[in-house]
Amino acid sequence: MIFIVVDINAILSALISHGNSSMIFELNAEKKKFRFVAPEFILVEAGKHLVEIAKRSKLPFEEIQKDIEFIKEQIHFISEVYYEEKNEKAREILKGHQKDVPYLALALKINRDILSGDKVFKQLCPNKVKNPREILDELSK
Repeated sequence: MIFIVVDINAILSALISHGNSSMIFELNAEKKKFRFVAPEFILVEAGKHLVEIAKRSKLPFEEIQKDIEFIKEQIHFISEVYYEEKNEKAREILKGHQKDVPYLALALKINRDILSGDKVFKQLCPNKVKNPREILDELSK
């Protein structure tokens, strides 16, 4: 199994658009190729966006909750204590894009890639950040 860090962008995309990000979680549930990890604060972050998810996805709240549980079951949540030593290095690399520091710090700590649809994040870390299409291609192999 390949470990990969998941950011909030990929999760929100999976819940709202049901496109490539959603397909990644669906295929991985069957193939079990990836072991997704994420900073544990992502749980709080996702909770902040529930109203937005409901509005944009146009799905009943019960369906959204079911989708959230399905995705959460595939992610191992990591405490910041584990990767905090890499926060400074991540800040240096990301310069003004500080919202992604925890994801990059975790990825640096475990020496793995990041699943994110964030274009700025991808530009800043082209060798570390994989967009949903790239991960979907890996799952299809």
